[in-house]
Amino acid sequence: MMPGLRSRIAGTAVAATAAALLAVFLLVGPAVRARSIEESQEALLSEAALMARFVEEPLASGSETALLDRVVDEAARESAGRRFTIVAPDGHVLADSAASGAELAGLENHAHRPEIAQAIAAGRGTSVRHSATVGDDLIYVAVAIRRGGRLLGVSRVARPVARVEQEVGRLRRSIGWALAIAFLLTAVLALSLSASLAGPLREIMDSARLFAAGDLSARSRVDRSDEMGELAQILNRSADQLQARLTEVAQERARAGAILSSMDEGLLAVDHRGTVLLANDRLCRALSLRNPAGRHYLEALRQREVAALVDDVLRTGERRQAELHVHHVRRSYALAGGPFPGAEGAPHGAVLTFHDITDRRRVEQIRRDFVANASHELRTPLTSIRGFVEALEDGALHEPENAQRFLGKIRLHAERMAALVADLLELSRLESGERPARAEVLAPMEIVEDVVAALSDLAAAGQITLSARDEGAPELETDGERLRGILENIVENAVKYTPPGGKVEVTVRSGNGGAEIVVEDDGPGIPAEHLPRIFERFYRVDKARSRAVGGTGLGLSIVRHLAESIGARVSVTSEVGAGSRFMVEVPALRKFPAT
Repeated sequence: MMPGLRSRIAGTAVAATAAALLAVFLLVGPAVRARSIEESQEALLSEAALMARFVEEPLASGSETALLDRVVDEAARESAGRRFTIVAPDGHVLADSAASGAELAGLENHAHRPEIAQAIAAGRGTSVRHSATVGDDLIYVAVAIRRGGRLLGVSRVARPVARVEQEVGRLRRSIGWALAIAFLLTAVLALSLSASLAGPLREIMDSARLFAAGDLSARSRVDRSDEMGELAQILNRSADQLQARLTEVAQERARAGAILSSMDEGLLAVDHRGTVLLANDRLCRALSLRNPAGRHYLEALRQREVAALVDDVLRTGERRQAELHVHHVRRSYALAGGPFPGAEGAPHGAVLTFHDITDRRRVEQIRRDFVANASHELRTPLTSIRGFVEALEDGALHEPENAQRFLGKIRLHAERMAALVADLLELSRLESGERPARAEVLAPMEIVEDVVAALSDLAAAGQITLSARDEGAPELETDGERLRGILENIVENAVKYTPPGGKVEVTVRSGNGGAEIVVEDDGPGIPAEHLPRIFERFYRVDKARSRAVGGTGLGLSIVRHLAESIGARVSVTSEVGAGSRFMVEVPALRKFPAT
C-alpha cells in the first residue's frame, strides 16, 4: 500500500537529512584522519628540531656514541610512544631509542630512508611506512642538523600510526554521536511540520489529480490565508480558465477538422519562418509526407515551385498561383497560395492549396496527342488520294496504264486508312471494356503455331525464316483470341522490320507459374532511348520505314491493352544491330482485371 502524504513528507525529510549526515560522516572521517596525521607530523617536526639542538654540540665536538644514545633514550622516556634516532650524514645510525649496543651496531644504513634522504636534501622530511626494527607502522619526521653550513647529521622522530588511529576513532565516535543527535532532532521536527502541511496539501493534490484525469469540475476546498491557501485558489482559477479554453479549442478543432477532412485539395500552412504548422491528410497521402508539422517546408517538400511560391507570398503578402509536377509520385497540382495570419505581433505566414490536376492534364495531353497523331496519320493517305484523283481528272483517266496504276495507289492508301480506323476502333473497345475477356483452357503452343502459320507467307515474301520452338509450357486459362492478337502484332512487326535473310523465332516455355512466349529477331534493333515509349500510340522508331511497311503506329499500343486485359505482361529488350526480344508472360490461371 502506498504510504500517506504525511509519511512521505516526513520520510523524505528524514531520508534527506540521514543522507546528508551520512555523507558528512563519511567525508569527515578521512579528513579527520588526514588532519590528525598532519598535526602529528607538525608536532614530531618540532620535537625533532628540539632534539637536533640538544645533540648539535655533541656531534660538533665528536663525542662518543654512548652520550648520544643516553640523550635519545631520555627523550624517549619523557615523550611516551616516541622513537628518537640520530643518523650520521652517511646514513650510519649513531643513536636510536629503540636499539642499543650490539643491536644498534647491527642496524642497516639509513641513507636511503625516504625521510632521511628528504632531510639531507631539503632540511626536513616526512613519511608514513612500516618499520622493520619495531615491527609496526610509524609516522616518521626528520630534521637536518647543521652548524656553520656543515651537515652534522639528521634528527629523526617517529610515532606509531596506531596511536593516531585511536585518536581518530575517538573523534569519529564523537562526531557520530553528534550527527545521530542532529538526526533525531531533524526527524522530530520533520514529523511535526509535516502534520500541518499534509492535510491541505493532500486535498490540493487530490484536486490536481482529478484535473489531470480530465475532471475539470473538481475544486480544492482549502481555505487558508497562507501560501497553501493561495495555491489552492490559483489551482481553482486555472481549472476554470482551462475548462473554458478547452471547450473553445475543442469547438474550433472540430470545425477545422471537419473542413480539412472534407477537402479534396491538399493544404499546407507555414509560419513566417517557413515552419510547417499544418498539413492535412490529403496532402500527406498524396506526396508521401511523414510528420511534416514542426519541420521547415523545404525539408518536408523538396520542390522548387513550392519554395518559390511560399517565398513570394511571405515576401509580398499577396495571393499567388503556380503549377507543380511531382516526379516521384507522377502527379501534377495547381497551387494557390495566400497570406496566413500569424500570432499576435508576428509576421504573417503562408497557406497553400494543392489541387490535383493530373487526370485533367493527362486527358488533355492524350487528346492533343491523339488529334495530332490521327491527323498526321490520315493526312498522308488523304493527300496522296487527292493527288491521284486530280491526276485522273487532268487526263490520266484516259490513259489506261496510268489510270490503273493511280487506282492501285488510291486503293492502297484507302486500305491503309481503313486499317488505321480499324486499329483505333479496337483500341477504343479495349479501353472502354466494351468486349470483356473470355476465359478458356488452351495450350499456348497451339496459338503460336497458328500465328506462325498465318504469317508464313509474309515471312517468305520477305525472305525471312520464321519458326516456332516448344520448350514445354503448361496449359493456360486465358482468352485465346486476345493472346493470338498479341502474338500476331509482335510477330508481324518482327517479320516486317527484319531485313531479307534474317530470322524470327518464337519460343514457348514455362515460367513464373505460367507460360513465357519469347519472340526474337535478328533485325536492326531498337535504340535504348526509344524502348520506354514503343508501346505508346502512334510512336514509331523509324517513321519512314514504318510507313513503308504499312504500319499504323498502333500495333504495340494494342498489344499493351490486350495484355493488360488478360493479366499478362509484355516486356522488350533490344540492342542496335543485334535484334530485339519481346517476352509475353501469361499467368497459368485466369487473372483478368475487373472491368
